Amino acid sequence: NPEFELALIQISKYQSAHKSFGSMMRTMIRKYCAMPAATPPRRIRAFTFDVTGTLVSFVGRLGAHYADCARRCGVHIDPGHLAALEKGFQLAYNETHAAYPCFGGNCISTKDWWRTCVLRSFEVARELELSDGLKNDDAVPRLTEDQKERVFKRIYAQFGSHSTYSAFDDAIPFLRFAKRHGVITGIISNADERYGDSILPMLDIFPDFFIGSKDIGCAKPDRAIFDAAIAEASSCIFCNGDDSSRPIQPNEILHLGNDFEKDFIGARNAKMHAILLDRFGGDNYGDSFSEEGQQWSDAGAPVAKDLLDVIDMLARQNVKFGKPT
Repeated sequence: NPEFELALIQISKYQSAHKSFGSMMRTMIRKYCAMPAATPPRRIRAFTFDVTGTLVSFVGRLGAHYADCARRCGVHIDPGHLAALEKGFQLAYNETHAAYPCFGGNCISTKDWWRTCVLRSFEVARELELSDGLKNDDAVPRLTEDQKERVFKRIYAQFGSHSTYSAFDDAIPFLRFAKRHGVITGIISNADERYGDSILPMLDIFPDFFIGSKDIGCAKPDRAIFDAAIAEASSCIFCNGDDSSRPIQPNEILHLGNDFEKDFIGARNAKMHAILLDRFGGDNYGDSFSEEGQQWSDAGAPVAKDLLDVIDMLARQNVKFGKPT
């Protein structure tokens, strides 16, 4: 496969400095090159989006948010512990996800899933610092039973609000552009339902539908979550004034995200079009991509710097929008 051989050559320059990336990308390229070659869409009737890094950005440091919530509940955690809290969170998140995939699916509630993860984050952070030689009194404090519930509730409420997220400047104008052109908009997210229920609405982001991994029981890049979005987009066509009786086809949907495997490979496996956003390349000025964005491009993914760049790319390809005429 010439495309496969070219892709392997293109990533070889990264492999010495990024051995883990080289191995991972080889696997992804084998999957990608087994697909039909990507062609520009002729017509787009639906846009689907990842959330964080695509429509919204995380504000501040996770460790700082956790420490501030704890402080407000009477637990002092000085700034020297933030790195341990963040590492503790990542390990606790992976541990909780392994035990209860997709935020618990039908087994436990989202709130109980996060209670397990958040409280375990403090425990793991303390364990890490003690293993590094800190004395008992100098490590992340052990929470009392009363403190556990108060700290968790504070963190859960804060991360379910807009205070830890902000919308990118181009997100709302892009959604308005889609609505003006009769294009359905939807979210395909590996996050829990609070994005659709509270976070996005408080940021004035109102897509036509939200598909979350908890509801479907699988996560991107699993094809089932993309297939669910395709079906949901078709059910929305009348809401946007598309009186065509023909359901939306996968090749009439453009997915926008920022993860090569979850967003690009996942969407392409579902026969959808996909563009990856590299919002942080060259401070978002000029033509340069970030290192990761360049890797995506070299591996064959269309890459845009922001949502305005997406519109420009589609205009150059003479793509039509909305219902067929």
